[in-house]
Amino acid sequence: MRYRTTIEQQVFAFDDLRQVMAVASPARSGDYLAGIGAATAQQRMAARHVLAETPLKQFLTEALIPYESDNITRLIIDSHDAAAFAPVSHLTVGDFRNWLLSEEATTATLTALAPGLTPEMVAAVSKLMRNQDLVSVAKKCSVITRFRDTIGLPGHLAVRLQPNHPTDDLRGVAASTLDGLLYGAGDAVIGLNPASDSMPVLGQLLHMLDEVIQRFEIPTQSCVLTHVTNTLKLAEAGAPVDLVFQSIAGTEKANLSFGVTPELLDEAYAAALALKRGTIGNNVMYFETGQGSALSANANFDVDQQTCEVRAYALARRYKPFLINTVVGFIGPEYLYDGKQIIRAGLEDHCCGKLLGLPIGCDICYTNHAEADQDDMDNLLVLLGTSGHQLHHGHSRRRRRDAQLPEHILPRRAVPAPDAGPEARARVRGLAAAHADHQCRGAARTALFQPPAGRHERADRAHSIMSDAVTPDPWAQWRSATPARLALGRAGAGMPTDETLRFGWAHAMARDAIHAALDVDALDATLRAQHWEVARTRSRAADRTTYLRRPDLGRQLDDDDAGRLRGMGRYGCDVCIVIGDGLSSLAVARHAAPLLAALRSQLPPDTRFAPVVIATQARVALADEVGELFGAMLSVMLIGERPGLSSPDSLGIYLTHSPKRGRHDAERNCISNVRPEGLPHEAAAFKLAWLMRESLRRGLTGVGLKDESDLAVLDSRQAPPLSR
Repeated sequence: MRYRTTIEQQVFAFDDLRQVMAVASPARSGDYLAGIGAATAQQRMAARHVLAETPLKQFLTEALIPYESDNITRLIIDSHDAAAFAPVSHLTVGDFRNWLLSEEATTATLTALAPGLTPEMVAAVSKLMRNQDLVSVAKKCSVITRFRDTIGLPGHLAVRLQPNHPTDDLRGVAASTLDGLLYGAGDAVIGLNPASDSMPVLGQLLHMLDEVIQRFEIPTQSCVLTHVTNTLKLAEAGAPVDLVFQSIAGTEKANLSFGVTPELLDEAYAAALALKRGTIGNNVMYFETGQGSALSANANFDVDQQTCEVRAYALARRYKPFLINTVVGFIGPEYLYDGKQIIRAGLEDHCCGKLLGLPIGCDICYTNHAEADQDDMDNLLVLLGTSGHQLHHGHSRRRRRDAQLPEHILPRRAVPAPDAGPEARARVRGLAAAHADHQCRGAARTALFQPPAGRHERADRAHSIMSDAVTPDPWAQWRSATPARLALGRAGAGMPTDETLRFGWAHAMARDAIHAALDVDALDATLRAQHWEVARTRSRAADRTTYLRRPDLGRQLDDDDAGRLRGMGRYGCDVCIVIGDGLSSLAVARHAAPLLAALRSQLPPDTRFAPVVIATQARVALADEVGELFGAMLSVMLIGERPGLSSPDSLGIYLTHSPKRGRHDAERNCISNVRPEGLPHEAAAFKLAWLMRESLRRGLTGVGLKDESDLAVLDSRQAPPLSR
């Protein structure tokens, strides 16, 4: 169906509702990368005029992605609650905006309406809203969920504690957990992103977190953020699984790139419910989303990235999750280019998620290669706090610490509140005492139990107690266990000046690492000295600026280089190794050659290698094309990972069986954080060699190949030869 409007004698025409939605979207880099953004500001406003006049019920008859070809569309249409929709079914999108902003739209009416709204409806109305409208509407919505505690209560803020460690060291994870609990974080979930995909390691982490929660009677829940298939195996093995985590997207094809289907999520949901680990509720699922994920998988079907994002919420809604988290700025500047776009996207996701009845939180973050900084994130934090944001996801230690800010400047309290039920007990009263000197344990229990107190007051009290212990610096032993920034202290609602400056320096190092060029000559010479045959190539991204904004070009070989590699005629090799500069040439310069030296000693001497390819301006998928050209059974990409605050030189490894253009992420295995402070070269080579052997033996990589290298004893005598 075509749409037309005339404004001041200018006629604007749109092919269908999908194009109207895309052109009406606020400007963002992802839509321009997809080729669907507005050509002019006037065209954008014309599309918004058309959208304002479109009946809400039009979205029930004109699917943006066809019903027959997409299971998310089928879920949206088949689960629509017509009775709940009836009160607003006569409205246009523009009228719906007016109604949402009116006094008639109360918390109770919005709660009742949520099942009758589709993702496309709420995405459409959000495109007509200013930022202040998104704040106003979101503030009216309330979504309450329960597992071992209650989140979403009006006037309360819950915070995810993320005690990551570069090697999943249990002592290091415990140190960060203690630090976060003393700041009052962790009431939403103690949710850890593991560095390893090893099943034994994942099980150890779950058992350790569960022991902390049970021993000290902390009314919260834990989650190790691994693929849902791993969580199912862990649950079957008797691991203490509280919440089931999975990243999801808004189209069937995008979810398949994650290795996810609704049927698989149904199985995980049923398994988690059967465990009956919740004490006051049974909301057992934890989902993560992010604008740009569908486009990143080449699975957006010309639907704008914000609408694709909101469609993911329909899949989440099916499982009544405990929480859902939009990692709003984490994917990269190719999708949200700068601070303005990230702020807008965060407000959109929060408002749309709550309108759909979801307990949505926001990971207020940005990547170091985006045109954004900490001031932008502070602005988003305050805006979300004003809009009734009830879940804060502390992706970094700084952001976890910043959760104190809304409580300091807004009337928000930590969760659970004294009136939240029997789960409202002191979360850390025993934990702090257990790690303080024995002589101050009684004082710690008494002081930490005193209610009510804001997060910053509890943190001050706890750190003061720890400082009174017999040891001069009770945090010294914990700092030796992790590179995480522990016990930062505070200045009001902010960090002390010296910590702020150290934080800024870490950001500066990370940003500089992104833009430093790889010394290809030096790397080439080092590899040849190790007796590797070397070839050089580049992607179609001509320069760094293009590379950062056009990931599609970074995934494709330069035409001349592709022809040259094809002419090298190495068909039938076992392994093709590609070294890509990625987002940190520093990581490649420091770790690629030592890793390959260690790897060679782990593999049989008759392993058939293609020439090692050094690729500049490279993305992970570039190895698919290189491997296909060489006819390799397995491609191995070594690439500089996006620099973090304490890791500007982290190397990532990606394995893909039967590489060819079009492979997606669910078909790869990843080993991350290769560096002496993370996964050392020898250990990474051991893990890589095990995965390579198993991949070639089983004929696959990805979600079907679990890392069990910890259970194997691999050496030159016991290792099976590479299959051919």
